[in-house]
Amino acid sequence: MHIGHSHSRMNGRARRGSVALAAFACLAVAPAARAQRAVREPESLRGSKASVEKMYDFAESHRYPFYLTPTTLDSAIARGKLVPLTGDANYELTRGVGFSYATVEAREFITQFAPQFLAACGAPLTVTSAARPMSRQPRNANPHSVHPTGIAVDIRRPYAGPCLTWVRSALAELEARGFVEATEEHHPAHLHLAVLRTPGARFTLPDLTNGVRVARQPEPVTPTVMAAANGDVSLTAVADSNERGGVYLVRQGDTLWDVAHRTGVSVKALAEANHRSPTSVLRPGTALKLPAPGAK
Repeated sequence: MHIGHSHSRMNGRARRGSVALAAFACLAVAPAARAQRAVREPESLRGSKASVEKMYDFAESHRYPFYLTPTTLDSAIARGKLVPLTGDANYELTRGVGFSYATVEAREFITQFAPQFLAACGAPLTVTSAARPMSRQPRNANPHSVHPTGIAVDIRRPYAGPCLTWVRSALAELEARGFVEATEEHHPAHLHLAVLRTPGARFTLPDLTNGVRVARQPEPVTPTVMAAANGDVSLTAVADSNERGGVYLVRQGDTLWDVAHRTGVSVKALAEANHRSPTSVLRPGTALKLPAPGAK
């Protein structure tokens, strides 16, 4: 009997020891896991109530008006309070940008940041949202969102990889220097930037690429046959990826709508020419066959 009780007590101590060891291991792993997450996404870009209030307080302290409706936004545009985001060789706008206007300072930030994004990522920066009146805010928008003032611009978040790593690092540095307040949003995925520059102040962004093209995408190649991913047929790639009647090499962030709009064809015609759904996701480097210009 004594032996049995002794054996039972030993088994109990062993079990308690195993549990304690497991708990200790979890405590040891947790900091490492947090560190790995921090590498993937800088702490400063995760978003918080304090971050939202910082943007809101900046807008309030500099007396930026919060435009209520499209009509008040139009009035601000007419008075030069908001300026157009037209896109250029370094940045473009998605179809979803209903109000492609921003403050002078926000536009200046985009025009300076976009060339560095292009150099680092090998594709133009894509603006997905800009000035948006309070009456057109999405249902899940924070009441203190600064989009209605025009100082905020949303940009498309790159796919996971060197480009996203560079963008996170660059925005964290710009945030630390007081140029922006940046947040990485996930529903839907995008990067929200509030430009914290005093109205009328001139500024120059620092060089964030260190003179190195850090995450270039593959350049268009000389004529050859490429097998596209996901069961696409073999297509002939041409040196000019935008050549009409040839093929288009998909760049990072492209959608079928983007390609159709850029090449002058309809989404339906482009989808049918490549045996795809109009809503299919495109992978960078995929070769899309281009129907004739104006094809419907």
